[in-house]
Amino acid sequence: MNHSAGDTVHCADLPWLPLADGVRMKVIKADAETGRFSVIIRAEKDAVLPRHRHVERAEIYVIAGHGAHPQTGAYRAGDYISERRGAVHDALRFPVDTELLMICEGPSDFLGEDDTPFHRMDAQFLLAMASAPPAA
Repeated sequence: MNHSAGDTVHCADLPWLPLADGVRMKVIKADAETGRFSVIIRAEKDAVLPRHRHVERAEIYVIAGHGAHPQTGAYRAGDYISERRGAVHDALRFPVDTELLMICEGPSDFLGEDDTPFHRMDAQFLLAMASAPPAA
């Protein structure tokens, strides 16, 4: 079969990779050339995603869960969230188990207390993480 028109990713077969305490992700697609990437984020109840800055725009579809984002407002399953280029977001605590589809045009920087980046989540990092052998 010719797949020149596109690709199907069997997301159920992808491994869950660590992102933060209680937060995991599946790397669906990452393009080192353009910097774009798509991930599924799964957060456990009371997990916290650290303060971060979107270097480029991101789009989020809430698959499951609900909560309130400090900068974008309340969300629930079925909602769409648009993150603007350069947006800084305070730490986000998930009040319930939550799953999100996130499509990013570029990286996000996780920020320390003085807003100095301590980690960059970008396509190259995600490609390396997804290709690493599973932890023993």
